[in-house]
Amino acid sequence: MKFFRKWGLAILLLLGLGGIVAYNIHRRNLWKKDHVYVELRTFQTPKGWGYDILNNGRIYIHQDIIPAISAGGRGFRTKEDALAVGQKVYQRVITGKMPMISPEEIKAMGIIPADSLQR
Repeated sequence: MKFFRKWGLAILLLLGLGGIVAYNIHRRNLWKKDHVYVELRTFQTPKGWGYDILNNGRIYIHQDIIPAISAGGRGFRTKEDALAVGQKVYQRVITGKMPMISPEEIKAMGIIPADSLQR
């Protein structure tokens, strides 16, 4: 009984503090699970331009060629073209939709492959 009188309050305070810390760690982990940091970056390639979509700093989509066109292997003509298509795919990623783009959407955006101007 003498021990509890002397140390009881300190032990209860430490247990309470430990519980608060554990609860905050749990809440932070739940928040991270529900919130993802998605980023769009463009880059230059030997074929033109491309884009990356990063998920929490890790590459989620690496697109160094224009997607959905029949003559594959062609890069974007300009950084702005890569950014425009990347933005459309980015919006689909953050809204939980399939990150795909159709040939019709590429044509409607006026995207021209980099090597088509050299011919």
